[in-house]
Amino acid sequence: MFKNNIELAAWCKEKAGCPYWYGTFGQTASESLLQQKKAQYPKHYADSRLKKMRSHFGRQVFDCVGLIKGYVWEQGGKIIYDPAQDVSADAMYLRCTEKGDINTMPEIKGLLVFKKGHTGVYIGDGRVVEAKGFDYGVVISKLSGSGFTVWGKCPFITYLEKYDVDGDGKVTPADARAVLRHSARLIKLTAPEQYSADVNSDGKVDAADARLIMRQSQGLS
Repeated sequence: MFKNNIELAAWCKEKAGCPYWYGTFGQTASESLLQQKKAQYPKHYADSRLKKMRSHFGRQVFDCVGLIKGYVWEQGGKIIYDPAQDVSADAMYLRCTEKGDINTMPEIKGLLVFKKGHTGVYIGDGRVVEAKGFDYGVVISKLSGSGFTVWGKCPFITYLEKYDVDGDGKVTPADARAVLRHSARLIKLTAPEQYSADVNSDGKVDAADARLIMRQSQGLS
């Protein structure tokens, strides 16, 4: 499945409770990883932190932008490092082609939110998941009062649109037919496809959505 905003939000939400290690993106904490990162970033791996870090062994660890890169790089349960996409939080924001002030942020799951040197992922309902720091780990918090100042669309994933169920960039009768087949239990749409299909936002994918999609495909809506 192509990388998309709905799965980004869900993947990051599942990582709530994971520890924060600077410079990581979902590796399993171990002594070898600790020594590697301590050599790279000695300021962030001070001796006073090592005992707590060793208690994290066996768990996935992330920093703020690493939480996002971990999803982008995950393939079949393994995280495959991609140097072309290895950017800092600030550099991630610069690469966002769609962005704006936090007060203009649309209600779209999987948008990235930023403040200087830090990023998180919007998961809907006014909440953000973020690898907040060493003392916090990965947490879910309210967007309001969080200090995030701007938002952007992650440049490394696709943002799904309502009506376009098959993700081909067009709204056609094929999208409506897929919804009808799903509602008749002839096929099962994926979670991202169901997000695009539920155009009336009632939490169901059914014939009512198919009718609206058909009208949209014919230019009647």
